[in-house]
Amino acid sequence: MNITVLGHVCIDHNKSEGAAYTTAGGPASFMTRVFSHIPGIELHLISPYGMDFLTYLQSGSIYPHKPSGEKTLIYENSSQANLKIQKSFNREFSYPPEITDELLEIIQASDIIFVAPLTPFYTVEYVKKCLAVAKRDTIKILLPRGYYRDFTDENEVIERNFDEGEDFISLFDFIITSEQDHHNMMHISRKWAKETKVIMTLGEKGAIYLDSQRSFIVSTDPVSYKEIVDSVGSGDIFSAIFGYKYHLTHDIHKSIESANNVARQCLFSAADKLHFVLPK
Repeated sequence: MNITVLGHVCIDHNKSEGAAYTTAGGPASFMTRVFSHIPGIELHLISPYGMDFLTYLQSGSIYPHKPSGEKTLIYENSSQANLKIQKSFNREFSYPPEITDELLEIIQASDIIFVAPLTPFYTVEYVKKCLAVAKRDTIKILLPRGYYRDFTDENEVIERNFDEGEDFISLFDFIITSEQDHHNMMHISRKWAKETKVIMTLGEKGAIYLDSQRSFIVSTDPVSYKEIVDSVGSGDIFSAIFGYKYHLTHDIHKSIESANNVARQCLFSAADKLHFVLPK
């Protein structure tokens, strides 16, 4: 199985419910940790990064093959009792890589493509050019979190409207969002569901699936805040397992169940030391 993550790696400075550490972050990094536990996956990451990221490189192939700048996008995450405070730095180094023949070859060979930026700098035009070469049966999944982020002069992460999303959401087979992405995320998800399939994670309640014909909730066993070691990256973990399971089964409900299961398991370990058992 050939999987590509088009978006961002970053360096995370995390202070979570029961852990504090600095590690590689961003959807591409968390998905690398997940897929490294699963045999038979060839993983490619497409992301800008700097010289300071070299010590954090994990298994898997990253493009460009050499650092594209001096520094790497940084996020500071403080998570306590379902309240997350974020700051972001080095954003000037987080613009997407140049579209080259090699980049398009990576996209073209992919069975699953996750588009998962952490800033809104991956423009609609850029993503459309990349996805235009994807195979017809490639599963294309959007994690739009970064499009909902803006930044203050003090580098604090604040909410942004993803107005340009209307122009390309129909390119994706699935959009996976979180109720925390935007204050009006349920309304937005219902609107998008008229054009594509949408999954919104609901924290301890599980996840809701929506399309033009139906909606249903897949629940999970809740974990008390006192038991959570680290919730950072749980949405990326959920998305990775969903995409993997759906490629194997084409069963949406079972794939969400598996994603809930693994994301829940990972709450009991720090994000830089993930441990889980993949459901059968």
